[in-house]
Amino acid sequence: MKRLLLTLTLPLFALSRGLAMHTLRALGLLLGSLLLLPTSYAVEVPALTDLRADVAQAKALNVPILLLIHTQGCTYCHYVMEDHLRPMVLSGQYQKRALIRQLAADEAMDMVDASGVRMSAHDFARTLQVRFYPTIVFLDAEGKPLKERLVGVANIDLYGTQLEFALQRAEAQMQRK
Repeated sequence: MKRLLLTLTLPLFALSRGLAMHTLRALGLLLGSLLLLPTSYAVEVPALTDLRADVAQAKALNVPILLLIHTQGCTYCHYVMEDHLRPMVLSGQYQKRALIRQLAADEAMDMVDASGVRMSAHDFARTLQVRFYPTIVFLDAEGKPLKERLVGVANIDLYGTQLEFALQRAEAQMQRK
């Protein structure tokens, strides 16, 4: 009886051990391949810290500044950042169309406005009359707000299209100036 029990359980043990080893091997390959991914996937949207410098860069490129004003913990803000702005920065396709920046209105961080005045991010958002988050404001090459802006996220399915159209209108406003 013992021999029969050993005969039946030994193949099951070997099979389960083989599956475990196969699973561990596959997991190791997966983790190893993740280490080989380029670090550009961890790209960040640059923070607005010195609008004077950004204005000079936007003027040289003749592009608007696309500024996302957001708060930490805001679900829609996170969506706009992760699903739209980070891919825009990562793609490199928008470098000649807009200078993309972000500003966390609820962080205790100071920034410099276009005239060189140091102020809090919250105060700067107030000067732009931002009351809801996320808000995308387009600034001209002098740091002044253009007419075009996106307030909130009305429809996740259409947001990418709305953002593209808003950018196109901001570009057109820049060309008229």
